Amino acid sequence: MINQATVMLYVSNVEKATDFWQHGFNVSSLETIQLPDNYLSVKLFLQDGFALQLFDREFIQKYSPEVAMNTPSILFSTTDINALHSQLSQISPFISDISEFGGSNQFNFSDIDNNYFAVTEEKTR
Repeated sequence: MINQATVMLYVSNVEKATDFWQHGFNVSSLETIQLPDNYLSVKLFLQDGFALQLFDREFIQKYSPEVAMNTPSILFSTTDINALHSQLSQISPFISDISEFGGSNQFNFSDIDNNYFAVTEEKTR
C-alpha cells in the first residue's frame, strides 16, 4: 500500500532551491541526504503523504545519465489561494495573477530554475 508520494526535482542549486520551497510552502520537516562526491539531496515534507526531493542536476547527469531531466507537471491544491499567492509572490521570479478557469481559481508560478507549476483552489465541501 502506498502511503507517501515523493516528486523528484532536479535543480541547479539544492541549497537555494531548498530555501525557495521552504519559504514558499509550509514545509513540515526536511531531511538532508549526503550523496557521493559531496552532493546533497534534500527531501521536503510539504503535507502528510507528499514530499519534494531535490537533487543537483549535475549529480543526476553524472550518476544516472539515462534519467530524463524534464520537470514534472505539478498542480498544487490549496484552500487559501490568496494567502499562498501572496506568500509566493515574495520569492517567485514569476507569478501570474489569480484567474478563474473551469469554475475554480488558479495561478501559475516559477521556481528559481524557471520551472513552472500551477496552483488551484480546493473547494471546501
